[in-house]
Amino acid sequence: MQHAHSSSTRRLATIVLIILVIVFSSCSSTTGIKEESDSLYQVSMLNALMLGDYDGFVTLRELSTKGNLGIGTFDGLDGEMIFLDGVMYKALHTGAVEQQPMDETTPFAVATYFTRDFGLESTALFKDIEAFKEQLDVLVESNSADFNCFYAATITGTFSMVHVRSVPPQEKPYKVLSQIASTQPEYIYEDIEGTIVAFRSPEYVDKINLPGWHLHFISEDKSKGGHLLDATMQGGTFALDEIREFEMVLPDRESFASMAVATDLQAQTVKVEGKE
Repeated sequence: MQHAHSSSTRRLATIVLIILVIVFSSCSSTTGIKEESDSLYQVSMLNALMLGDYDGFVTLRELSTKGNLGIGTFDGLDGEMIFLDGVMYKALHTGAVEQQPMDETTPFAVATYFTRDFGLESTALFKDIEAFKEQLDVLVESNSADFNCFYAATITGTFSMVHVRSVPPQEKPYKVLSQIASTQPEYIYEDIEGTIVAFRSPEYVDKINLPGWHLHFISEDKSKGGHLLDATMQGGTFALDEIREFEMVLPDRESFASMAVATDLQAQTVKVEGKE
């Protein structure tokens, strides 16, 4: 009886050990996927948004499974998205910022699990938005020298000036985005702490996304933000993530199927981005 009891105990201990190994392996694997993921997930394409395809079709809950950092917009083109540290914020056309529920949807967005590959603690003066973009490109050139992949970046610090805008919600029938650009309220803030969330797409994805850097801003207290038009900062922290995988989901609806998304919309895009 003593021998039988000992054998049963050993068998039970072995079974428990196997279960624990499986559980911990599963947890480790899942964690590893999220931490090591180096992929950019994109909802729809830029030209579809430019042509007025504003109906959301991917929930923020689904988008949040693809990353913890991102930018975009919301259903009906209602505001600017700043996805930071796993939290979804909407910069409203009123200038206010609100955290968004996970059942809200987006017609266009990008997201990634952000991991700092390289960066810089800078004391330099950045006098305008082009200076920020130039510094980001210098960091790419000196650390990777590869402008054919994607990059995500954050820039944190105290800004002496921030100039942002946000789009008001649209009603059907939707106008194309270039016709809406001039109606977007703009705001200027001074002496404000915050974070720029930026994504860079390579030149060859024209029509799919905006080549070059696209920047959004949110204040440290999460009360102000929007699409960044200009900024000034003395010093700051730059962090960049190099991304070599790309995944895109497209709308499954007639409005998208009938769109001439291959049209050259570069001139309209320049107008929308405020680069004229």
